[in-house]
Amino acid sequence: MQGGNNIYAKLTEIIIPVVFDKPVLNINIITTVPVGKVWEYGGKVRQVVSTALGNSITEESPLSLVERNLITFSKVAGDYTLRYKPPKWFIDLTIAIYQYDGSDTSAAEIDLARIEAKIDALTPP
Repeated sequence: MQGGNNIYAKLTEIIIPVVFDKPVLNINIITTVPVGKVWEYGGKVRQVVSTALGNSITEESPLSLVERNLITFSKVAGDYTLRYKPPKWFIDLTIAIYQYDGSDTSAAEIDLARIEAKIDALTPP
């Protein structure tokens, strides 16, 4: 505290210490919003992939404070990590990240497998 005002250090980019292997995440951002303020922007999250030349940011997505964020990254070969960049006005932060571990096949892939099975059933052995 200085001169009756709270002094805060800026929150810097946070490297999330978890390795992810699925492209679908649910991210929830919580911060203290001052009385009378309306904040909706919750910063941005970056997907980072390790390459032979070092780490590379492959995608970036803005986050909302209003609701949970469903993030769908493109599928990459291998695992990836995340970096989170909070807005400069945040004074505290809680972040919860959930990875979707269910089946990641699309309806088209399921339909294609069903059609292939029917074709295989029609052809003689």
